[in-house]
Amino acid sequence: MSMVDRISGRLSSLSAWLFFATGLMLGWEVVARYVFTAPTIWAEELSRLLLVWGTLAGAAALVHRREHIRITILTDLLPQAARTVLEVFSSLIVAGFGTAVAVYGFDIAWDSYTRGRTTGSMLDVPLAWSQIAIPAGGALLALQSLVEALRCARHGAPAPEHFTEGERVP
Repeated sequence: MSMVDRISGRLSSLSAWLFFATGLMLGWEVVARYVFTAPTIWAEELSRLLLVWGTLAGAAALVHRREHIRITILTDLLPQAARTVLEVFSSLIVAGFGTAVAVYGFDIAWDSYTRGRTTGSMLDVPLAWSQIAIPAGGALLALQSLVEALRCARHGAPAPEHFTEGERVP
């Protein structure tokens, strides 16, 4: 279980760097376009590629840190045992979703790879480069969700998070 956690954590750090690089590329694109009147042919397309990889590589870490969007107004009122059952069930649903994304995403990426599909832009990047992020991210999301389901089944659901009025997001 800790190996999956470590992989998710490392990919989360990589995601942050990919988002940082995207910001630099798009910042340079703005300067190149509006200051030098010389737009790049690479910034928009490469930043899109990095955003796809960054988003999908970081999803599993969000599951591990319990930072995905959650609506807990009713589940926080339940007793510990009921919250545990619901946590395990919802983690298994997410694992099933991640598995489906991995299987069907792989088929799409493989089809693009075998057919030689590209973006059709000036860089003409193979579509499989961005599409393979979908099954990779889905598989890691499924693995991390299974780990969280096991963790919750063993140790119970975490206690509800209570906020004071000053901490609430408006």
